[in-house]
Amino acid sequence: MSKENKISPLSENFYQSTRKKLLNLIHEKNLDGFLVTNPANIFYFTGFFYVTNERPSGFFLSKNNKSKLFIPLLEKENAENVNIDEVNIYEEFPGEINPYSFMANNLSENNIGTDIKNVDILNLLKNKFNKLDLNTGLENFRFEKLDEEIKLIFKASKYADLALENLKENAKELINQHVDERTLVKICTEFAKKKMLKELSSEFDETPCNVVATIHSGPRGAFPHGKSLSRIPKKNETLICGVGACVGGLYAESGVTFILGEPNKDQENIIKAMKKVNDVAVENLKEGNVCEEVNKAASEVYREYNLTNYVRHRIGHGMGFEGHEAPWLSPGDKTKLKENMVFSNEPGIYRPNIDGYRTISSMIVGKSRGTQISNFLDKSIDNRIINLN
Repeated sequence: MSKENKISPLSENFYQSTRKKLLNLIHEKNLDGFLVTNPANIFYFTGFFYVTNERPSGFFLSKNNKSKLFIPLLEKENAENVNIDEVNIYEEFPGEINPYSFMANNLSENNIGTDIKNVDILNLLKNKFNKLDLNTGLENFRFEKLDEEIKLIFKASKYADLALENLKENAKELINQHVDERTLVKICTEFAKKKMLKELSSEFDETPCNVVATIHSGPRGAFPHGKSLSRIPKKNETLICGVGACVGGLYAESGVTFILGEPNKDQENIIKAMKKVNDVAVENLKEGNVCEEVNKAASEVYREYNLTNYVRHRIGHGMGFEGHEAPWLSPGDKTKLKENMVFSNEPGIYRPNIDGYRTISSMIVGKSRGTQISNFLDKSIDNRIINLN
């Protein structure tokens, strides 16, 4: 990778910036501090990443800008390089003392905000503080991405595209050799991951970096979240490939529906419709528009092509520190778009017992329209045809 294109993990300046936002919120809400327990939020404010399991962790910031990290003993060494004033360690989960009680017992502040939503945990903590504010608006913090996040999301989208490129290049030969869906997934993702490992510096070693995919062929294409099987794709079927990539903890997606053989008129019509839905979503992804209105505008294309009966989900979802996060391009989400929000764009047509079609791109909200950053979908329809012998 050239020096001009070299990227780095999120910097200490990034975490200072996100903590400053949290500190401002603490003062705005007249709180003594804020307890964060969502793993993605902890990563957002500290850079502390761990494999999420049953053992909870917590990050606390006081109104005096003093920070604490609460972690299980298992993660002691993992937290040593995190820029935190005080690290508190509990032994095990569930433990003689519940980890959330452990956190509360090590806080002297009385009025705090929190991102905890679990009712049982809230009931456990409610008598330990004078005020436990659940409605601070913290969930909006990660909506607008900072420049460092955008760079990593952009790079992740290129690795997602790369997996599709590899599948397109090799699918004909592999399918003619009777390779199944699961093996196709392994081949295209391993290719992209190998490239990722070669290009990214050792600075990324302690951050999440990965490429994953699903492939569904023929009638299985009507199961958008179904498992990839030992099924061998066949001539004249559709083959959906959806790829997710993560670089330095930030996610992006890319996906397309291939046609195994010359497309018939029906298949051609749906492919054109999917691309138009995608493009209308990008055009409407501008600052000031409302999430549900973007979904509505893009979904009008389904009606134009008489495909409404085969639609099963919204147009897209937010992406960032989680592959799926708020806000949502969906009915009922009245969030106003702001520049540098990031969304997936996922038109889908699912015809039970026949086939399925889905395309996926990643896009960023702009002032006058969105920007699509995963680009395989922009290639001509010919690039989605795999001519089997």
